[in-house]
Amino acid sequence: MHRLTFHFLLLGLFLVLLGGCTKTYSDQDVHWLSVKNAEAAIQEQEGSWFSQPRPNAWIDARDEVFYKVGHIPGALNIQLSDPDAFTRLTGYGTLVVYGEGYEAPIADAMIKALLKGGMESVKGLQGGYEAWIEAGQKVVKGPDPSRRPGAIAGDRWQRQPVDDD
Repeated sequence: MHRLTFHFLLLGLFLVLLGGCTKTYSDQDVHWLSVKNAEAAIQEQEGSWFSQPRPNAWIDARDEVFYKVGHIPGALNIQLSDPDAFTRLTGYGTLVVYGEGYEAPIADAMIKALLKGGMESVKGLQGGYEAWIEAGQKVVKGPDPSRRPGAIAGDRWQRQPVDDD
């Protein structure tokens, strides 16, 4: 009986150690940048003597409908439900993710998913799209030209009727 207990304890310890090897991401891993600092991060070029500089990118985590109504120039529209998200982001350096407002839950979730997916430098735009507008920054309208048509079935819970200009 004593030997069986020892084996169960050893197995339990092994499972605890095995489970502890998985990296999880929390709010402490999410870094939010002001509009000014986010713009500076996008402008910086990453690279070294041995590699080509990688472009940085804005990631609009909002639903496609909101993206079409207005977004940061050059932003890629990527949702958590996008099966091509990581493929579309291959080759980029720093990613600055934004949602609609202050530390939007959708942006927070996207940042954590990208970090978990192996992206090295992912930040958030503090205040999101609303802060961008309040800062008087330029916005553009229209669909994401880098997205394959019909790539996402849609996050219907986010959809709101809007007028297409």
